[in-house]
Amino acid sequence: MTTTMKLKWLLALVMVFGGFTVYKLFEGLAHNPAYQEYEWIFKVISEFGLFISVIVSAGYFHHWFIAAEEHKEAEISLHATLGKYVDGVLMNSVKRGFLGITNKEFDFSPIMHGLKPGDYVYWLITFDPRFKNKSRELENAVKTGVNFRILILKADCRSGELRAQETNGFNPHEFNEYSKLFKVSLEDVISRIDDSVTGSLGVFVYDGLPSLPLFIVIHKESKKVEVYNSFYLTEPVSKMPYLHWETELKSGNHELFESDHWNMSELFLDYFKKRWEMEKEKLYVGNQAVDLKDFIHAPASAQQKCTELVAFT
Repeated sequence: MTTTMKLKWLLALVMVFGGFTVYKLFEGLAHNPAYQEYEWIFKVISEFGLFISVIVSAGYFHHWFIAAEEHKEAEISLHATLGKYVDGVLMNSVKRGFLGITNKEFDFSPIMHGLKPGDYVYWLITFDPRFKNKSRELENAVKTGVNFRILILKADCRSGELRAQETNGFNPHEFNEYSKLFKVSLEDVISRIDDSVTGSLGVFVYDGLPSLPLFIVIHKESKKVEVYNSFYLTEPVSKMPYLHWETELKSGNHELFESDHWNMSELFLDYFKKRWEMEKEKLYVGNQAVDLKDFIHAPASAQQKCTELVAFT
């Protein structure tokens, strides 16, 4: 409870009990023969004290027992009405899980600080030049029990060269240097994560199509999936806003388009899983695990765990 709320409660109590006290005090004085000539004044003051006490009591009774229910009903009605009209105007956006658009230059720091032990984060990106200054947030989250699965673009690959050519402010050489720095920054985080932590970090370095930037948060406690996606346009993705989506986490395999209740978050989640499994297959030749330079992880003793995606349903 805030200080302002405490002061409001205190004022209300003072008015209720103070008004009642004034009522009893001046009621007694009004019936005292010694003050008979002031009887009418005392009665006015007495009635006014009772009036204040009753009015404040009734007001708070209405606030806590009636207004609260009215507020809930109004909120439900408003949500339903807004959902109906917004969904119609924005072509089923509410039904498909759309929540809004972030500010320019999407900042994942507030999201990172809100993660809880057992949550999973999937991140598909080329590289983020801001990451070197934010790597401590990733490290702290892993150490508190959060699991990260990250796909980053390989330096010196053809896809990186093509992406650099279409991005303002980059040339292929600079683009590759940032790709290398991004991986080095992640390796630096990995070097500081030991086997005692409950979280995990798995990173595949891919050389396929960048497709689109994805930042997916799977909340263990609420079973919610939050998705932030952007687009590879002429501006660097680190300067781009992201679209925000949400859905319930569903167990098992689902044919996303067979039901009318498909959700964009599910499509993004399914896409990340597909990309992740494609990279994971490179870890094995036949049934034998191989040492893959394009897979880095922490803790060092938990390679298998670091290849697995969300484990709760």
